[in-house]
Amino acid sequence: MHRRDFLTASGVAMAAGVNACGGAGSREVQAAQPADDQAKPLRQRAMQLHRENVVWVIHDHRPIAPDIPLMLAGGVTGKIYNLGIDVDIEQGIAASAARREGWARQTMAALEEAERSIQADPKHVLLALSVEDILRAKREGKVAILFGVEGGKLLEGKLELLKTFYDRGLRELQLCWAVPNQIVEEQDLTAFGRQVVRECDRLGIIVSLTHIAETAFFQVIEMTRKPPIVCHGIASIPGWEAGDLSDRKLKALASRDGLLGIHFYRSYLGSQPSVDRVVDQVDHIANLVGIDTVGLGIDFFPTHGPWKKHQLDQNTTEITWAIPHIGEVVRVTEALLARNFPEDDVIKVLGGNFLRVCKSVFGS
Repeated sequence: MHRRDFLTASGVAMAAGVNACGGAGSREVQAAQPADDQAKPLRQRAMQLHRENVVWVIHDHRPIAPDIPLMLAGGVTGKIYNLGIDVDIEQGIAASAARREGWARQTMAALEEAERSIQADPKHVLLALSVEDILRAKREGKVAILFGVEGGKLLEGKLELLKTFYDRGLRELQLCWAVPNQIVEEQDLTAFGRQVVRECDRLGIIVSLTHIAETAFFQVIEMTRKPPIVCHGIASIPGWEAGDLSDRKLKALASRDGLLGIHFYRSYLGSQPSVDRVVDQVDHIANLVGIDTVGLGIDFFPTHGPWKKHQLDQNTTEITWAIPHIGEVVRVTEALLARNFPEDDVIKVLGGNFLRVCKSVFGS
């Protein structure tokens, strides 16, 4: 969930949006592709990569069922489906930001609804609990759904609830959103927050550092034994308005074999988000810390009803992404190929890097 606009409205962060600017980074142009590869239309080459490799969206809020046919058609293997965030979309930010009770029950209800959606279509979708589940979905031509949550309020300060949600399928935990919780009350991890990070390591839950305070960011980097991620955000590129991740943060993330899932939303990429600006991010990160540190965050969410009001509450009046829907990830693949990224690097960005993190955290 894109916290940037909310922070802008509250005066905590810099202005939303990024300046419309040129490309980034100084990636060396790769050697020319063989003639037969050059002759293939980019879409054909891109779709072949999708058919043969894991393609993963690291952060998503849209309902599962409507996305299944889009993902199957676009060769998208799976996504992290978020069971909720640390504010109540129905109630609104102001009414729910300080509330600490009821989040476990609310998140479990969302999990059970997601389970019903998956169980209703076993021919086309499965719940991913392991790396093998992801690979099985790929082999069988199915969509894999991995459960995540955007913020730690669901734990209500009780460590045993982390195991409860793990047993029901939770495999990724973003420690906080834009409001304090029991894991990060101010700038530092709380004692409970440290317990949560250690327990995530023990159980095999991916820790996401998206939106976390800077001090807490580096505290997690120092103490975790498994690769952490920033599931959706952008790097700070010269000429752009500052992104979520400074060079220092990116280097720290890379040092722990983690990755940044690039955000596709206009509040991050600018008033006219595009696949070219996504590729600018890939290029910058690859030049700074290496191609192994980048993936696709995207952050799609519903565009109507309470979700639309949620954007208005954050002073966002236009809801647009670099691609129209999850089935069009192939546009990014085409753009990477057009920029002469080697296919091995494209495969890493599409999902190979995320799969590597899953192998390290889940173990299988």
